[in-house]
Amino acid sequence: MKNIFKFLLFLIIAVTQLGCESDEICLEDITPKLVIRFYNANIPSELKSVALLKVNIGGIDGEYSNETITNLTDSIAIPLQVIENKTRFILTLQGNSNQGTEDNIDTLSVSYVQQDIFVSRSCGYKTVFNEAEASFVKDDDNWIKGLEEKNDPLEIIDENAAHVKIYH
Repeated sequence: MKNIFKFLLFLIIAVTQLGCESDEICLEDITPKLVIRFYNANIPSELKSVALLKVNIGGIDGEYSNETITNLTDSIAIPLQVIENKTRFILTLQGNSNQGTEDNIDTLSVSYVQQDIFVSRSCGYKTVFNEAEASFVKDDDNWIKGLEEKNDPLEIIDENAAHVKIYH
């Protein structure tokens, strides 16, 4: 009788353990953002911070429709569109009326080939961007003086390092 009780108890514990699903939490990397570092156009090896930079993503409403970076920063990470193979960023260096300066708008375009990669059941898919090319529209009053891609070909697969250098 004692052995039957132990066997039934073992059977109940085994069945309950086999019926449980493990809780999966996504700890993997997600779709990477484009990381831009800002450098001094006169001394290309020196980082140069930007203040009052407004970032808009062309064709997007919502979080990045009018995102202003008010603190002094030498780098930003901004998302790329996954519904198209090109993203257009409007980078506005905001002027200061006290100093008599006006807003200066430059447009940065990034084109790429998307690749969806299955990460896990809990994370689903992430998109990486291959064969990317960055360029900016040149006009008479650019605050962006130059642009350099960190790798050739430019691949945006993580956010561990800068992808594009902007000289201003």
